[in-house]
Amino acid sequence: MLELNVQKIKVECCPGIRTEQLQRVIERRELGSPYSVVIHVGTNDLRRTGNLDYVIGDVYDLVNTAKTMFSASRVVSCGVLRRADVSWRRIGAVNDGLSFVAKTLGVTFVDPNSWVDDWDFSRDGLHINRRGARYLGQLYPRICGISGERQKIRGD
Repeated sequence: MLELNVQKIKVECCPGIRTEQLQRVIERRELGSPYSVVIHVGTNDLRRTGNLDYVIGDVYDLVNTAKTMFSASRVVSCGVLRRADVSWRRIGAVNDGLSFVAKTLGVTFVDPNSWVDDWDFSRDGLHINRRGARYLGQLYPRICGISGERQKIRGD
């Protein structure tokens, strides 16, 4: 979960967490009234769950909870980043479902895969490297309306 505020950026990382666990984290934390709340879910659910409907249902509940708890904030749902051990077809299918959830709930959806390239991932193909993290770091403030255009420099 990434919380953005015009004056500050607060990042809360929950490695290995699943969507329903993240929902409980959001319900139990007092985060105030941030300008924007960005929810970026990973692929932990995709690898462990065969039926994508369950994953999308869990994300629906998570985003709905965030929208309710942060009613004065802009809620943004980020799609799942690609990774070597999950097929592109599966990533695309879940991101299509997450986009539908966002439209249904009236929140913004962003597919982060358009912001990173193959060389923005570490050798394991599972995690983004520093450059990929920098690009995502530029994406989140932009989608929340607190920064300018992405400046991608090839070959760095």
